[in-house]
Amino acid sequence: MKECICSSCANLKGIINESGAILEYECEFGVPDDACLNCEADGCDLACSNYISDEEPSEPNRIYCSKCNKELTQVSKDSGEGQVFCVECYLNINEK
Repeated sequence: MKECICSSCANLKGIINESGAILEYECEFGVPDDACLNCEADGCDLACSNYISDEEPSEPNRIYCSKCNKELTQVSKDSGEGQVFCVECYLNINEK
């Protein structure tokens, strides 16, 4: 039996509940969908144009601190918007 393509995709992220446990997974591209949860097929034929193997090393994004312009490495995707700070600048901002 073939394994679901989603189980080895880097886009699949766990959703953490209040106690810190991961109860379900979701993808920003809408896969797996509800049909996947109840799938009893003898193998997965799902194809996804957004598939990225979680075993492939990805090139990290270079971002810069909004205050001191220090180069930082973004190691995970973030859908949020706003300013990015290095640790030193972040701590100095929050001390005031």
